[in-house]
Parts: sequence; C-alpha cells; structure tokens
Amino acid sequence: MAAASAIAFAAPVTAQQVPVPYGIPMSLEQAQAIVAAAERSALARNFTMAFAVVEPSGELILFQKMDGTQYGSELVAREKARTAARFKRSTKVFSDSIDGGRNAVLSLPGLIAVEGGVPIVMNGRIVGALGVSGGNSVQDGEVAAAALLGVK
Repeated sequence: MAAASAIAFAAPVTAQQVPVPYGIPMSLEQAQAIVAAAERSALARNFTMAFAVVEPSGELILFQKMDGTQYGSELVAREKARTAARFKRSTKVFSDSIDGGRNAVLSLPGLIAVEGGVPIVMNGRIVGALGVSGGNSVQDGEVAAAALLGVK
C-alpha cells in the first residue's frame, strides 16, 4: 500500500469537480486497506456499515458489509462511491446544493445526493472512490473521511 500521504481526501467546499485527472484504478490491495480503515472507524463508533470502493469509471473493485448492517445500505454505499467517482466530487456537495435550494441536481442521471461518497486521489489523480452507508449521512461522511486518513 502506498504511504498515507499519497492518498488525499477530496471533499471540495463547492460543487465544483475535483480539479485533477483520472488515473489508473487503484489495486484490490489498496481498496482492501481503505475498507479495513473504514471498518476500524465504524467499529470505534459502534456503527454497522457497508463499504464500496470503485474504479474511476464507477465500476466496483470491492464491497464489504459488516454483520448486522441494514440491507438498504448495500446499494446506497455502491451508488455513493459511483457518484463520487463519476462526478469527481464528494456526494456531500450535492446534498449541500439541495440544502441551498439547487434542486436541479436531482435531475442528474446516476447521482445520489447523500453524504458518504468521496473520490480517492493518489499521486494527484483520481484512482477511485469510497462509498459508506449505514449511519446517518453525517456519520457516513465521518467514517469515509477517517478511512482515507487512516490508511497506512
């Protein structure tokens, strides 16, 4: 696994896409390290969650669900990851846009506007995205952020 400094949590303040190009998809080993960090974060908070890691295209690399996680979180985690990868921005920015009155974002195809999906940037390129579901949207976002910060 690359050093922790090689992974960046890409959560821009505005709805602008992350201004970095796509790169080669991360490896399964890297995805496993990110999911392991996400699971550690969820366990520390006493949450049961689902985790999805996708390639820059939005196609699944890895999915993992903790025992006892609600069934609805399976699809939601995958869709959060796909949205973050395909739109090059955190799913939180879409949620914030709706909260700010920009309901037009709901008409974008393939978009989920719920916090918990984040692009994964390594060496200045988007190499995938992480989606987390199982808590409320803020909790999902916290676990996603902690996972990317916690990868060694």
